[in-house]
Amino acid sequence: MSLSRRALFGLIAVSLAMLTAFAENTGTVSIVGKNVDTTDPHTVGITLSLATKTWTESEPGNRHHYFNTGGGVYIEVAPNLVILRDQDNKTRVGQLNPIEPDTAKRGDTGSGKSDESGIAFTWEVK
Repeated sequence: MSLSRRALFGLIAVSLAMLTAFAENTGTVSIVGKNVDTTDPHTVGITLSLATKTWTESEPGNRHHYFNTGGGVYIEVAPNLVILRDQDNKTRVGQLNPIEPDTAKRGDTGSGKSDESGIAFTWEVK
């Protein structure tokens, strides 16, 4: 059986698209945030784990400029609104919006806030 050039190209394109889709389907959403105050050069990384509905925070130099809490659970309280809570789910520590973690994709953007530091930030899914 011989494939035409067009059919072969189509098969390769579909295969590459599937590989790209599966490569990004890690079960996590990685977010990078920047302070809305552009004089503040610090960034924050937030990773949402879809299976466990947990989040972790990381900052360069292991600092705690945005959050004192290094992670916890997250709750989707409304469409496009995620509340970040501590590990025991007792205290709200921040929020992300507009985001739906299960359908978030690279390039999505939004805003967020740390209740612990009072910092408002913009974010992007990486």
